[in-house]
Amino acid sequence: MWNLDYTIPTFLILTVILIYYITRPRIKIRMNRTFITLIFVNLATMVSDYIATTMDISHASYSISLLYIANMLFFFFYVLRSYLFYRFTVDALAIHPGICSPVELTGFAVIFVSQLLVLVSPWLHTVFSIDNLGYHSGPAYPMMTVHFLYFVIISILLLLTKGKDLSFFRFTSILAYNMILLLGIFIRLILPHVLLMDLFTLLAIIISFLSFQNPTNYLEERTRFFNQQAFETAVHEMIASHKSYQILGFILKNYTDNRILYGNTQMDSGLNAIAGYLRQNYPKFTYFYLGSGRFILQAPESADLKEVQENLLSRFHRSWNGNNAKLYLQVGFITVNSRQSFDSDEQFLDCLHSTFRQADNITKNNCLVIDEEHKKAREHYLDMKRSVENAIKKSDVLVYLQPIIDASTGKLAGAEALTRLKDPKLGMIMPSEFIPLAEENGSILTMGEQIFRKACEFMVYYGKQISLPWINVNLSPIQCLDHNLPEEFYNIIKEYSLTPDQIRLEITEEENIDHNLLQQQIHSMEEKGFSFILDDYGTGYSNIDRIKKLSFHHIKMDKSIVWEYFKKPDDILPLTVQMFRSLGMSVTAEGVETAEMAEELTKMGCTHLQGYYYAKPMPMEQFYETTISKKGEHYETSLYRDR
Repeated sequence: MWNLDYTIPTFLILTVILIYYITRPRIKIRMNRTFITLIFVNLATMVSDYIATTMDISHASYSISLLYIANMLFFFFYVLRSYLFYRFTVDALAIHPGICSPVELTGFAVIFVSQLLVLVSPWLHTVFSIDNLGYHSGPAYPMMTVHFLYFVIISILLLLTKGKDLSFFRFTSILAYNMILLLGIFIRLILPHVLLMDLFTLLAIIISFLSFQNPTNYLEERTRFFNQQAFETAVHEMIASHKSYQILGFILKNYTDNRILYGNTQMDSGLNAIAGYLRQNYPKFTYFYLGSGRFILQAPESADLKEVQENLLSRFHRSWNGNNAKLYLQVGFITVNSRQSFDSDEQFLDCLHSTFRQADNITKNNCLVIDEEHKKAREHYLDMKRSVENAIKKSDVLVYLQPIIDASTGKLAGAEALTRLKDPKLGMIMPSEFIPLAEENGSILTMGEQIFRKACEFMVYYGKQISLPWINVNLSPIQCLDHNLPEEFYNIIKEYSLTPDQIRLEITEEENIDHNLLQQQIHSMEEKGFSFILDDYGTGYSNIDRIKKLSFHHIKMDKSIVWEYFKKPDDILPLTVQMFRSLGMSVTAEGVETAEMAEELTKMGCTHLQGYYYAKPMPMEQFYETTISKKGEHYETSLYRDR
């Protein structure tokens, strides 16, 4: 006889999970649909199992036809349940094997054969038979175990081959519920008269629920919108299945500053008010809040996104009620061209987040569109990012040298080290493109050290041969924040048996740099013998007071103000040069392109000149060859200009 003691408690627990699940917001993705179908089918399996078993125990009270129907219903749901567990694993792994793949075709064949064997049982007695003595297992009954075993084993194999990118928690969760199902299958073989399989499937569903399907894991607390994790899951399915979509996003500009201005409590109330407005006015939309003031609206195909944007913009012209305060917030909009295709969800998300950053910085209320042009720009950005990473990893950062000329003698006074990257795909990449990338990911520290070392190597091997007194090396503001920089650079100088005055450091002062820390760094390095040049004066945020405090002894006038003077002469540049000279500072003019410019800047009081009139930046080897070819002669300007 069969033991039904575990069936009712298992049924009740699963019912509670179902009620909790269906009463919470859920994103419309295949994994969620599979999970809720799995719960319903599992409940149907339990109920039909309980009914069929109860009827089989009292078979004399029922007709044979009714007994066949009850048992066939149970086996139908039992077979379907095993497939749905496999299907859930496929969805959890976010893979799409395709309906014609060998795995799927074999799976369909297993289901078809299993259901066919159940269907013909009343006539051929394949899986089971019923007579006046009751229920009997048929010769094909083991197939009910084989098909379940097949789907569990396939699920585990898929996990091992396709689950390498999963987090450890998710990987072990999928493995755990499949191992529990495997254990349940063997227990069912050992104890066929105890209905324990439903208990093991319940345990598997609980693990799936806690690991993947708990709705609260996908909700953002303040807005009760779906969160970043939910959005990434939805995007993955959207891109993989090539579904059509309508997406409008907006960002609360200067979000971090506003949280400081209004306070966290007020801003959280504002987020809640915005969420309430959206729900009330667009109830059929699906909403995501990605954090940092970024909202995503997934609209029905019939929605007019331009009208929605105009309505939202109009609403943001008015204040939002916070916690006893009025919040005045600016907003920037983005949207995605629905006809735009993406190679992967990672590419889509990268384009989305980069466009959000742009929308946060633009002053106009234009809606930025993620289209093919934007996609190509992001691809170029990522190619450059990879190029920077590879160059730093292989120490392939190129260093070019540009001569700096003594204005009074016209002879070579020194050189500036300028960085270049050469990529097989992108060609030559200029610093204005890759330096911000290196600063963004923190690799500027390693890159800066490599450039510094290469400048030191050149001075060691060639400096004396070409009578080169010094090389200027540029420092990124990010490097200046590194407390270890003075000691590291000093140790490198000693490693190459140089003196600090042979490698001078150029920095550009920026608004967002910690001026107190910068002052400390400069002071620490000056104590070790280094000297500093303020680069790009006239374009940054430097003023006379800060220049004096930071002890600069050398100033480089940016080429933009030099060119502006020669386009429209006035007293600004001459007076600025005279001021720095009166303070005892040397002045280098950048962007010198003609003999007339060189002559005028020299008369103005500039001590050094640099620009294409003398030479463009050139590889170190070429710089050496150009200079050594005139060994023993004066290093006149024509030496570089003629080349």
